[in-house]
Amino acid sequence: MLPVISALINVLKSDERLVIDDKLAKNKIVELALSLDPSLLKLLLSEEKLRSHFFQDVDGILIFDKVAFQRFVNNKSFLPDSFTQFKNKIGLSVDNHYLNESNDVVISWPYKDCVLEGGQTKEDQKRSEVFWNETLAPEQVDTLLAPKALQNFVKYNTDGEDRDFQLQDSDNLIIKGNNLLALHTLKAKFLGRIDLIYIDPPFNTENDSFRYNDKFNRSTWLTFMKNRLEIARELLSPNGTIYVHIDHNEGHYLKVLMDEVFGEENFRNEIIWRYSGWNKKLNTGFERRHDTIFMYGKSDTPYFESYFEKWASKEEYVKKRKQKLFVDEDGREYVLSDAGNGKRAKMYIEDVLAKGVVVDDVWDLDKLNNSAKESVGFTSQKREVLLERIIKASCPEGGIVLDYHLGSGTTAATAHKLNRQYIGIEQMNYVNEVVLKRLNGVIKGDLEGISKDVNWQGGGSFVYCELAELASKYSDRIEQSQRSEELITIWDELKESSNLSYKVDPKQFDNNISHFNELSFENQQRFLIEAIDKNQLYVNYSDIDDESNGISEQDKKFNKMFYGA
Repeated sequence: MLPVISALINVLKSDERLVIDDKLAKNKIVELALSLDPSLLKLLLSEEKLRSHFFQDVDGILIFDKVAFQRFVNNKSFLPDSFTQFKNKIGLSVDNHYLNESNDVVISWPYKDCVLEGGQTKEDQKRSEVFWNETLAPEQVDTLLAPKALQNFVKYNTDGEDRDFQLQDSDNLIIKGNNLLALHTLKAKFLGRIDLIYIDPPFNTENDSFRYNDKFNRSTWLTFMKNRLEIARELLSPNGTIYVHIDHNEGHYLKVLMDEVFGEENFRNEIIWRYSGWNKKLNTGFERRHDTIFMYGKSDTPYFESYFEKWASKEEYVKKRKQKLFVDEDGREYVLSDAGNGKRAKMYIEDVLAKGVVVDDVWDLDKLNNSAKESVGFTSQKREVLLERIIKASCPEGGIVLDYHLGSGTTAATAHKLNRQYIGIEQMNYVNEVVLKRLNGVIKGDLEGISKDVNWQGGGSFVYCELAELASKYSDRIEQSQRSEELITIWDELKESSNLSYKVDPKQFDNNISHFNELSFENQQRFLIEAIDKNQLYVNYSDIDDESNGISEQDKKFNKMFYGA
């Protein structure tokens, strides 16, 4: 009997559709096999060796194994012009099948399809994150993500605070509250309007200096990021760009996640921010001196303006760039710069000082390290010069910049000085003591950061407001409590409110209070947080007129301005 290869070649050559220039057309063979072409199947069934090799008998019915057939045809032994089954192809594969040939290949992790609030409370909080899809029905998740009511509006300008003003579309905004819910609130007004998003999210390191709850495991962190990146993409304009600042802990997973959310074809750059003055030795003994910034567009035509690094003097340029100076025949000084293809090009110092040098994707900028006067007290605070570079490159003057991990407010402060409209979101209470103070300093004409370089003279304004709290005020109090007696007081208030979960029977709880007292303090906190109605964290805009929510008439007026009602 003929071997399988010889038998298959003989059978296939009898079909004129499969022969081109006296050679078997491998691609055509595979195409017909995958489409279960009847004529091809009859040919294969006509030869006993092929029938037993490529078909399986299931209760007397022969089933064609097209996967095994495709592998066999693609094998290097089948046709003489196939030196390898991987000819002309580079990529990841499973069982010799390329991952990019399947639409089902994405990064997956536990709870990927859930919604994560992402608590960002006090520094030592070790809460177990709640995935709302575990506790809420789909329609309740929709309610959770519905636009929220805003309250406590204040406009800050050169005259101080103004609580009675006309809210304008062009106003800068600082919003205090959970950033996922705030992003969904912005959707009602800023869908497809944001030119640039920059975020410096928790790095998942357990020691984040912004006092975020940075104790995520990887699957929780990925869900946290995915929820927010998806709505961020919706907010971006068609030519918008997003920059995400990250380090080695989750950077590689983040890259794959962003490929999925924004499309790998919209990946623009992996920027290496090399800094000095803030080192951390890894297990290898090498010092870590860089972070990574991933840059993606919403489409294949993002706005981008080449950024030129300026130099005040020849000495400063030569020292920073570590380049040797040469002198031309005409007496002009120059340096040699990489021009590609192994060639060196002359760059005249007079041109460098006049025009600057186009920045590449390795940024050599010192980290602040809490030593410069620009510092506002955060060891991982980013410098304004870093944000200046990003904003000038990817947001036109008058455009809108969004930072939903606002932290110390560097993005907002820099955008303000560069005449860009900005929106900042921060949940932590330090938004009042740090961010508002810093931005008021900007309005008054501070000399920090990039002020001198851009000749900042002060001026402008911004509006501060908060997501109107409902049940979230109970969870915040529970997380900030120090003693069991405080928790009992909160419980007495919670059980009388409309914010208690319908799953909790207050009478049964009170009858078994002794069991509650036997729990550890952390478990007491966890129990009470679980007792809160998670669908009522903040007041939905649709419920703004419900008197029990306590929204003032003044704030109702501002909400109508914001939502355009």
